Parts: sequence; C-alpha cells; structure tokens
Amino acid sequence: TITMRKYQYYNTNDDGDRDIYTGNWGAQTFTPTIDHMIASVKLKLFVVGSPGTITISIKATSAGKPTGADLCSGTIEDNTITTDINGEWYEIPLGNGFNLIAGVQYAIVVRAQEGDTDNKLAWRADTAGATYTGGTYCASSDSGTDWGTYSGVDCMFEEWGVGPASTTTITWGNLTKSQISTEKVEEAI
Repeated sequence: TITMRKYQYYNTNDDGDRDIYTGNWGAQTFTPTIDHMIASVKLKLFVVGSPGTITISIKATSAGKPTGADLCSGTIEDNTITTDINGEWYEIPLGNGFNLIAGVQYAIVVRAQEGDTDNKLAWRADTAGATYTGGTYCASSDSGTDWGTYSGVDCMFEEWGVGPASTTTITWGNLTKSQISTEKVEEAI
C-alpha cells in the first residue's frame, strides 16, 4: 500500500461558497513547495438540486490563471454529495496523477457541465480575508476559456499525493503503472 500525505491545503475559516454549473467553472490555484506526485484532492462541497457528474482536474497556470489541457482528472457523482449548506469534505482520486514541480503554480479546476442555476455544485470558501499564500480562487463563465482571479477568496482544498516522485515507472510484464495506481495486476489483466 502507498502512504499518501497532504501537501498544499487551505481548510479553515470557510464563510461562504462559490457556485459551479454549466459554463461557470471554478478553480483554486496552489503552489507546491516540494516535488511530488498529486494523487487526489479533498474539497469541501455541497449540491443544490442535481448538477450531474462533477469533474475535477489539475491544470497548469499562466499569469495565475488555469490554462491548457487537464494534467490529470477525476469525477464525483452529485448524489454522493451532501445538500447541507455547510458542506462536507470529499476525496476525489485523480487517475494516474501528475508529477508536480516545487515552486510552479497549478490549478484545481472544478466543473459541473450538466448543471444550471437550480442544479449546481457549491464549493465552500473563505471569502472574507483568505490567507492562503500559494494561490487564489479563479472563476470562468465560458467553460474555462477566460478566467478572472479573486484575491482574498480561497476555496477549501487539500491536495494529497506521494513523493518526491520517483523517476521510474513500475512495469509488470508489458504493463506500465504509475506509482500511485491502485489497480491490482489481476484487474489490469
């Protein structure tokens, strides 16, 4: 078994939330202090109605805003998320993960493309004097094409992984596996 640990996080003082639905995407930027492989994120969430499958991904950033293709991603179903407006913490595995580099800013991007104003995901946030120094909240109203940053707002997040990342990939026969893959040999075959 792989021992996961928490790296970057901001997990206290949430006093509000940010709504995510259809083309309205949310993101929290963060900056690792040591090289490691991100494996999952924990986010404090609740839902209003049924926004469908929620996708969470890690993206690179440019000028403090998310950019480019997903580096890794995972999903969570709306029916597993509380409707309590205080939110609860949920862990979302991010597939085979991604090797993050110390001092480089990344973004946790959250989208609920099947949702609408009555069926949305809410991401708990500190909206009154957030103090996370490695990033800030970002929002897009056009499905991630253009982003705005909101200094003084940080969403509740923890990013978990293993590391520093190994330069080797484990190989079982012809089957290459990342070091955080939980898939068993029998399942892969």
